[in-house]
Amino acid sequence: MRYNRVFVASGTLRTSAFGMRHAVVIAIGLGVLGWAGVAYAQEAYIGHKLSQQVADLRTQNVVLGAQNQGYKQDVQAITSGAGDEEEARLNGYAKPQERLYLVTAAPSPSPTPPASPSPSASPHSH
Repeated sequence: MRYNRVFVASGTLRTSAFGMRHAVVIAIGLGVLGWAGVAYAQEAYIGHKLSQQVADLRTQNVVLGAQNQGYKQDVQAITSGAGDEEEARLNGYAKPQERLYLVTAAPSPSPTPPASPSPSASPHSH
């Protein structure tokens, strides 16, 4: 026959073992929840930054596409010969029987020279 030792006096409840075990489980659960919350926030932040980078890269692609289109037009002009004519006109050449008008900015007025003493008014004439 087994004799059981009585740990609890009659009418009292032993709560220390359950309380400590319960506190440890809650602490571990809160730690896991905190870690998961930090991981979720970190992933959300990284996702936001990546989507911002994607938007920036798309904008850059649009700008580069417009530049490429301009370059393609320049290449077509050069290969068709129209670029040679444009370059010649920029260097001052004109076609025969063609009037050429040069448009420039108005020249700035030159400063007037300072008045110099005339040789007839000599300070040594006594």
